[in-house]
Amino acid sequence: MIRNRLLLLVFFSLIICLLTLGAANAEEVEYNNCEIRVSGFDNYTKMFDSNRGTYVKAALDSCITLESLEGINGIYIEFDLIPEEWLLTDSTTGNSEVCGKYGFLHEYIDVVDLFGEGKNALDLEFPEGVTIADIYVFSEGELPEWVQKWNTPCEEADLMLISSHSDDEQLFFAGVLPYYAIERKLEVQVVYIVQHFEVGGIRDHKRPHEQLDGLWTVGVRNYPVMSDFPDVYSESKNRETAFAQAEKAFGTYGITYDDFCEYITGCIRRFKPLVIVSHDLNGEYGHGTHVFCASAVTEAVEYAGDSYKYPESCEEYGSWQVEKTYLHLYKENQIAIDWDTPYESMGGLTPFQITQKGFDCHKSQHYTWFNNWLNGNGSITKASQIKYYSPCEYGLYRTTVGEDTQKNDFMENIIPYSQRKAEKTEEESKSEATHDTNLSDSDMGTKGLVVPKDSAGKTKSKANIKLIITAVSFAVLFCVLIIVFAKVSVNNKMRRRRRR
Repeated sequence: MIRNRLLLLVFFSLIICLLTLGAANAEEVEYNNCEIRVSGFDNYTKMFDSNRGTYVKAALDSCITLESLEGINGIYIEFDLIPEEWLLTDSTTGNSEVCGKYGFLHEYIDVVDLFGEGKNALDLEFPEGVTIADIYVFSEGELPEWVQKWNTPCEEADLMLISSHSDDEQLFFAGVLPYYAIERKLEVQVVYIVQHFEVGGIRDHKRPHEQLDGLWTVGVRNYPVMSDFPDVYSESKNRETAFAQAEKAFGTYGITYDDFCEYITGCIRRFKPLVIVSHDLNGEYGHGTHVFCASAVTEAVEYAGDSYKYPESCEEYGSWQVEKTYLHLYKENQIAIDWDTPYESMGGLTPFQITQKGFDCHKSQHYTWFNNWLNGNGSITKASQIKYYSPCEYGLYRTTVGEDTQKNDFMENIIPYSQRKAEKTEEESKSEATHDTNLSDSDMGTKGLVVPKDSAGKTKSKANIKLIITAVSFAVLFCVLIIVFAKVSVNNKMRRRRRR
């Protein structure tokens, strides 16, 4: 007996030691009126220094506990790399929600939306290897403008901009995104040809953040997509040479031109754009990747409608026919767009001026000639002042809806998806109203509901059917009860006989 008690004492002592050890490993910090306990992260204070250049990596069983008497309404996390899914738990009730499902580098978690109200204590559990740059915690109140609440990528894009690199969308396509996203309020999807998380084997901790900051600044709210292709450099004023150099550079990574065509074709099928805008066939200043991109676009707009080409993406998304495709500086069917008109939706600024703010987010690229080209040390305030690689000049490369006549709008002859859906809803409503009007009085029940008829034209009574089903059910139940009762009676008689 004494031995058993000793064993129990040792067992409970071990449990207490383990609990104490776990508590000792959890470090505490106070931040923004929020008490934080952290376990599984070295140098955890880097997550709360508002510096993207510093980051921490999660170890096995990493957890961050947030506690605030004010209540936690939102959490904003800037990851250093695209995270795996992670778990957010209400510490009080134990209710959990999976976050990180969409692979956002900058993720805002609306705690009220998830749990119905702000919470005083939350646990954030991350898989091993997840890297975090910064975490911000918000109580009730208006969020700062820099907090990015991204929507998922478009299901159907009115306009899809295909950009080779992060910052090209702000440079050579200056004015496009703010005008169509902010002023026209269209569904705009940005697709990038290369990724910037790693260049030449070296991790880049700045440019992926700048990419999102720039898009957010110019009004894009649908999260961008990008390939896994690396950022390689080649340049030539001769288009054929630039293409060959790019082919060789990407070839060292095992990437072919056909891979580019397949990726862009897949994006077209996925987002079903009405209009595509992309690079100059000559690569603007001769950048090989720009040339590769523009060439692949011209083929992908044809392939996307061919179910035999790249059948995997066709099976997943279906084929698609783009209505209009524009290329920067294309010499045929040229159009010129005004990006220098101020709009109330942009606070009195022009689309070009908003783009300048967008490019200002790309601090790591301001050492290049692009900064002077776009900003001219403050002397350039209009898109029309840029005389070479003008962001105002495009050509209609391909159309299925006719030629442009106004020649000043990508959306000429195009009905946006929102209008198509509204018109479809209106037509369906009219059709239903016409159908109801055509119904005869004999077809109407007491409350105006249509009652189905059998082949002889006699009205079926749903109530009678229900009564029949109910009666059958009771009959079956009655039979079962009789059988059970009989079985019990037999068993009782058998017991009495055995007792005798």
